[in-house]
Amino acid sequence: MNVSDAMRDIVREHFVVRVSDEMGNDGMATLKDFLPKVRSVYSAIDYESISQTLTVFCNLADSIPLPLQEAYALQDPAELAMHNEGVLTLQVRANGELLLWKREADLAILAKGAILYRYSKREGERFWVDGEEAKVPNMTGYPLLFATPSFRDLADALRHYSTHIARPSECAILGGLWREEGRVMWKPAPESSMQRSLYYYLKCTLRDGHPDIRQETPVDDKNPVDLEVQWSGSNRIALIEVKWLGRSGTLNPARITKEFTAVRAKEGLAQLADYLDRSRDRAPYKDRRGYLIVFDARRRRVKADTMILSREDGFHYRDRHIDYQPEILARHDIASPVRCFCDPSFSAGLSPSSMPVST
Repeated sequence: MNVSDAMRDIVREHFVVRVSDEMGNDGMATLKDFLPKVRSVYSAIDYESISQTLTVFCNLADSIPLPLQEAYALQDPAELAMHNEGVLTLQVRANGELLLWKREADLAILAKGAILYRYSKREGERFWVDGEEAKVPNMTGYPLLFATPSFRDLADALRHYSTHIARPSECAILGGLWREEGRVMWKPAPESSMQRSLYYYLKCTLRDGHPDIRQETPVDDKNPVDLEVQWSGSNRIALIEVKWLGRSGTLNPARITKEFTAVRAKEGLAQLADYLDRSRDRAPYKDRRGYLIVFDARRRRVKADTMILSREDGFHYRDRHIDYQPEILARHDIASPVRCFCDPSFSAGLSPSSMPVST
């Protein structure tokens, strides 16, 4: 097949062409009203908040193929954030009303005589026209045709920060948090400075959607979240909780002031889930997602006066991933925690300037 034939096949299978060919003028009129509804759904919820599937359909007969007694009638797509638990099936009625079912439904039942859109994490975006699948074009630079990737941009930024900034302490703020050049343990109370490092990084790197990044934002009267990101003109809110692991201490005198194990990270995840629940009660139409960032500086066989580590002890916890609570990880509004394993510095720890001076 030559290039021209391949292009014709792509055009022929495009969902707009399929609607025109198979449903005629009535189908095109329905599609004209249907596509803005799909976009309005994504204005209310981010695709990252869909842990299973999002299905939106409209049938030309305007019949209701699913049990009406199980449906929620929505007047405004903004209400979706209040109902979203990771799986949604939506019918667009001829009068503009949305009917919502909080479960998946058989495509064979929904797609016949209908225009249907479905998104899933595994298969991405798919379209059906009168029971037959049609092509959804790929948009260069965007993961989906209809969605704005606010949460994805943040997740990408956090992963980059973990690998390129936190791991080697390539930041003046993080670099100044270590008790010794060999990066064996933190100075006392490093968490607020870690928050500040991440805050400045996000301020410099996040661009899409005009994000507003704030520190120590109150969730309620008593509980502040470490960082909050809101996007202009959007209902998206990201809550970011920062925790650190390992030891903190002083050199003069040599002592350990705190020691946190993986339990601390699990507590942070539970705390984040609680913050999401509290903030949802306050403003139910906001689409929220929680992110846990863990600065992991656990080392093996460390005493109060340890300043130099072997590679074996320094990297002992590098690949010891944290066994988080599965019931929290399964939530649609919790992103996978980002663990920043902060490398020790073996060259600094063994440099002549860091060695004790004999008298």
